[in-house]
Amino acid sequence: MAVAVVAACRGAAAPPPADTAAARAGDAVARGSSPDAGAPRATSAVDAVVDAGVDAAVDAAIDAAASAGPPAGWVDIAALIPDAVLELRYATADNIAGVPLYPVARCWMRAAGAARLARAAEALRGDGFRLLLWDCYRPASVQQALWDRVHDPSFVARPVFDDQGRPIRGSVHSRGLAVDLGLADAAGAVVPLPTDHDDFTAAARGDRARGAARANFRALRAAMVAAGFSPLASEWWHYEARGAGAAPLSDEPLR
Repeated sequence: MAVAVVAACRGAAAPPPADTAAARAGDAVARGSSPDAGAPRATSAVDAVVDAGVDAAVDAAIDAAASAGPPAGWVDIAALIPDAVLELRYATADNIAGVPLYPVARCWMRAAGAARLARAAEALRGDGFRLLLWDCYRPASVQQALWDRVHDPSFVARPVFDDQGRPIRGSVHSRGLAVDLGLADAAGAVVPLPTDHDDFTAAARGDRARGAARANFRALRAAMVAAGFSPLASEWWHYEARGAGAAPLSDEPLR
C-alpha cells in the first residue's frame, strides 16, 4: 500500500501487480531496508516521539539507580564487600522487636567506617572467614520505633529529637559508624559464636564462650580492633569506628 500511495503522489505509472509488489516488499524486509529501494527513509514525527521517549526512559532509569543508593559520603557494604553474608535482622521479623523495621535489607555505613570494615574483612578472609552482617546504619526514626518496643536502656539507646524533628541523641548506628556482625565460613555458613544477635543475657558479653565459639569471637575482635573499631563490652557483636561520636546522627531512610 505504501508503494502505491507514493507512486500515485509522484504521478507514476500504475503499480505492479500485487504479487510483484509483495515480493519486492518481502525482499526489502529481508535486506533490512524499505520496500521502496534506493529512497531515503524520512524521519517522521512518530519516530521523533519514540526516540524522545526512549531517551527519557533511559534518563529515568539512571536517576532511579542513583537515588536507590546511599547518599554522598556513604557506602553500600554489599557492593564494597561482595562476599559478606547479609542477614540484616531488622529487615525481617527475626529481631528483638518482633516486626520488620527496615523497608529493605541494606547495609550502609559512612565511608570512613566502610573502609575500616573492608580492612577487617580482608584480614578475616585470609583465615577462611566471611563477615556475617546483622545490622549497620539505622535511621533515627527506626531507633525510635525500636525504643518504643524495647524499653531497655542497657541494650537500646533512647533517641531524642529537637523541635524540628532532627535527631540530637541516640544510637551510634544512627551515625553510620557502627556495625553488628559475626562470622561465616568460606561457604557462607555461620560458624560457632558466643550467642545469636541481640541476646540480652549475660552471655552477650562473649567472655563465657568456649571452644570454637571462643576462638571465633577472638578472631573477630582481633581483626575489628586492628582495623580501627572499638568493641562494646556488653554486646560481643557490636563494634563502633573509633571517633564515631563526632559524626552527626542521621535519619536518611534506607532504600
